[in-house]
Amino acid sequence: HVGTFCRYVISITFPPIAKDYFCCEMKFYQKFFASRYDSFMHSIEEEFYSVREELLADLEGTILDVGSGTGVNFEHFHANARVIAIEPSEYMLEKSLTKLPAKATIETHHLSATDDAMDDIIPDHSLDYVVCTLVLCTIQDQQLALQKFKQWLKPDGKLIVLEHIHAEHNPNRFLQNLINPIWKVVGEGCHLNRDTDKTIKEAGFLPENETYFKRSLRFYQGVFSVEGDKLRE
Repeated sequence: HVGTFCRYVISITFPPIAKDYFCCEMKFYQKFFASRYDSFMHSIEEEFYSVREELLADLEGTILDVGSGTGVNFEHFHANARVIAIEPSEYMLEKSLTKLPAKATIETHHLSATDDAMDDIIPDHSLDYVVCTLVLCTIQDQQLALQKFKQWLKPDGKLIVLEHIHAEHNPNRFLQNLINPIWKVVGEGCHLNRDTDKTIKEAGFLPENETYFKRSLRFYQGVFSVEGDKLRE
């Protein structure tokens, strides 16, 4: 591929130039990805509208919206909710600002869940809910993020989840493993082959209710409480 060859030549010949070149190229793609995300997700989000409403509409108190993206959750939050929305993509975050509703209090931050700065804005055991919708697939250190959620949630706080997960059986499971290295690049860090449902439980969260369903991918939604023994450790 000519583009790949050119990037290789630049990287070994002019390292300082290569750094700026790759940074510029990455930002261009991130901006493009953000600009097309809503239209790409339009059909599936129409199906998920009622799911998001079911999971989010009655939540009150202090809520962390993890990976808030282009703000698709914003319209579903209750008027009495105080929402802290975090998003690592500056372009997705910028787009989400146009969706801020008048009814809910939503503050936005250009951060990811595992950034050290998160501890400065969220005290321990201060959150009523942590909301993760189609985001745990992109967080590089999923286990660390889940430990942070436990740290920030109140003892009676809840983790709310809607995620796509690894196919249960072959050939889809095999194909997702095969495609994943390419998909991660195209999908801005999205992993097709994560068993997120199992990882959440292994991190010490107890499902109060959970549902598996399939669209083009296998999906999982659930409401979790923090396991008591794990919280005291």
